[in-house]
Amino acid sequence: MLVKDFMTKVVVTVTEDQSMLEAREIMRSKKLISIPVVDDMKRIRGIITADDVNKVSPSDASTLSRHEANYLLGRFRVRDIMSRTVITVHEDETIEYVAYKLYKHKVNALPVADADNKIVGIIAQMDIFRSFVEIMGMDRGCTRITFATEDKPGVVAEISNILKEADVNIITLISHPTDKENNKAEVVIRVDLSNKGMDVIENLRQAGYEITSIMNYEGIE
Repeated sequence: MLVKDFMTKVVVTVTEDQSMLEAREIMRSKKLISIPVVDDMKRIRGIITADDVNKVSPSDASTLSRHEANYLLGRFRVRDIMSRTVITVHEDETIEYVAYKLYKHKVNALPVADADNKIVGIIAQMDIFRSFVEIMGMDRGCTRITFATEDKPGVVAEISNILKEADVNIITLISHPTDKENNKAEVVIRVDLSNKGMDVIENLRQAGYEITSIMNYEGIE
């Protein structure tokens, strides 16, 4: 799955010449915690975050009136406060890579730029959550089977063959190491057993797999 499949294509932006008061009001009205700064050709020039707004806003303990506080905030231009180093992604990058960049840089959203650094979208943490829900097949009823196995070549192929022979459809299959020193791994599969019995569980056990969890899920909206 790629960024272009989940990004928001209509992006709220501001320009360098706008006041910080305008930027704050846009962020408040749209419930945004960050907003890209672009030029008249939609090229990304910087980014403003809620923290940036707070840094130049009078504190709650200030004796300034609301009008006075807004007047002071209005004197700042976006260019005076924005961060000029902007982390961007491209629309053909993978969702997991974006998740890594969001985690590494501790940000909530990333602008999506084309080859000319023009903004074409934005992707946020909620988009990553949505992709995870779809990847895991949470919108479908299924049986979730977790089992322990050796971390070695051929495990996924063998599991797939066992399920194929039982005429069981695999919705998702995920394998990850749990103990690298001892070559141990955990495999989680979601399968459709709606018209099948539970014989496939026994088939997996007979093949030497240790079943650690079995859960049934109804599809969620």
